[in-house]
This record gives sequence, structure tokens and C-alpha cells, in this order.
Amino acid sequence: MAISYEFVWWERLYELCFRLYEKILSSGFRPDVIVGVARGGWIPARILSDLFFTRETANVKVDLYRGIYARDTDPRVSQKLPRDMQWKSPLLVDDISDTGDSLTIALDHLNKRGYTNPRTATLHLKPWTKLVPDYWIVKTEAWVVYPWELKEFTFNIASKLSEEKKSSEDIITHLFDVGVPLHYAQLFMKQWQDQQSSSKAISRMSHSSKTKKTK
Repeated sequence: MAISYEFVWWERLYELCFRLYEKILSSGFRPDVIVGVARGGWIPARILSDLFFTRETANVKVDLYRGIYARDTDPRVSQKLPRDMQWKSPLLVDDISDTGDSLTIALDHLNKRGYTNPRTATLHLKPWTKLVPDYWIVKTEAWVVYPWELKEFTFNIASKLSEEKKSSEDIITHLFDVGVPLHYAQLFMKQWQDQQSSSKAISRMSHSSKTKKTK
């Protein structure tokens, strides 16, 4: 089945964050720290910290996704919360709850740090997620593309379509058709091609060096 994409640009992003803020506000919950799940939760967490006038922010990095078509098989927390904080009402923020794995791992980390009553919030929610956040705004089956990951998205698409023997022109056309502005598609495609050329050159040099050593 073909993947559908939903692009979230900056104005739409702020609107979603504001709606999330209103939803949390109406529940009566007041966070004393906002914890962003890296990397997708960083910007929504920063916007919410402004809306709540909450100066306390923190970061938890969960290594999980490697791209649209691949996932890490052993997810882990690679950046942890400090142990010496006395927060009472943490709000854990991510961009989306897809499988729910990232939030589950981050939430487990908060619990192990002694935070027994954290709330969770995301902008988007997939219908099949294993963890429905306390607060969310949009349910979607589409692959959501946020403005902070446009180049990464382009590189992933280019790599996949290149494996299918698509030309650079076909890849740019596909990127434009799914929603990437043409200028970005062209520039990022050029950068992806340069990266591939550089990687191949390094690989050839490494192979040549190993061959010489075995002679």
C-alpha cells in the first residue's frame, strides 16, 4: 500500500501547539517542567514552555527511528534526565505517538527517575499506537513530515527510490508531487547525490588500501 504524507509547516505547527496548550490548560494540569523527547519533541516542548511561562525544560533522547522504511531494533535512552531535580508535575512532549514505543521508553525512564505522575502530550496520534497520550490533537494514518526533518525526509526518499533505479529527475518529481517544495527538492537532491559520491569515493579508497595490504 502506498504511503500517504502529511506535511506540517511552521504556521500549522504553532496552531497545533496552541491547541495542545489549550487542551492541557482546560484539564487543570500545570506542568512545572516540560520534557522534550528528542528529537521530535524539542520544538513543540519549547513552544509549550513559552505558552505556559515554564522556564524549566529538560530533554530525554530515545534512539528509535532510522528513517521511513527502517527502525532500530534495540531502542534505548541515550540522553537521560538529571537525578537531582525535584519536579512534581512533568509534562513529557513528543511530536507524534506512532507505535508508542518512544513515549513508552521515555515514560519508563521518568518513572525510574522517581517521577510518578508525569503527563504525556503529542501533536499527532496514530490509530494503532500502543500508548495514547494524555493530550493529543490530530489522529492520522499518514506519515507526518515536520519542518525540522524535511532534509532527512528527502534523503530517505532519495535512497529508497534510488534502490528502485529511479533517476534523479524522477525522484525530484516524486518529492514535489508528495509535497516538498521544488527548490528544496532540487537542493536536497543535489546534496544527497554529493553525499553518495563522497561515500563511494571513500569506500573505493578503503578497498584499495586493504587490497594493497594483502599483497
